[in-house]
Amino acid sequence: MNDQDIQVFISGIRRYFESLRKDLKVVIEPPFIKEDEKPFLEYTGIIGISGKTRGAVCFTANGVMLENILRFLNEAPINGELICDLVGEIANTLSGNAREEFGRDFLISVPVVSTGGEVRFRFPKECRNYVIPIIWQTEKAYLLVCLT
Repeated sequence: MNDQDIQVFISGIRRYFESLRKDLKVVIEPPFIKEDEKPFLEYTGIIGISGKTRGAVCFTANGVMLENILRFLNEAPINGELICDLVGEIANTLSGNAREEFGRDFLISVPVVSTGGEVRFRFPKECRNYVIPIIWQTEKAYLLVCLT
C-alpha cells in the first residue's frame, strides 16, 4: 500500500457521497498515517482483505451521519439495525470499488459491524494505517485503510 493506492479509496468515497446528492459536496481531508489508536466512532463497518493484499478497510461514522444518509435513501423507519446494515454496506461498497481497481486478487470479506468506540479487530502490525477524514453535512467520518 502506498500513497498512490490511497487515491483509489479517495475516488471511491467521492463517488459514493456524490451518488447520494450531487448538490451536497463531500469534503475529503488529506489522509494521514496513524500507527497507534484508530479513530473509531459510534458505528464501524469492517471489511477483511485477503489474497495478494492482507489487512482491512473500515468505514466509521456517527449515528447522525448515517441517519442522514438513510433519509436520502428514503429508508424508514430508521432504527439501530438499519444503521448497522448501512455502515457495513458503505464499507463493502468502498472496498468493492477498490477491488475493481486492484483486481480479483484483492479479496474482500462480508462486513463485520461494531458499535461504540471500542472495536475489537486486530490490524496487521506490518502495514501502514491510513486514515482518510470525510466531512459530509458537517458530520465527520473516517475511512481506515490498513493493507500490506
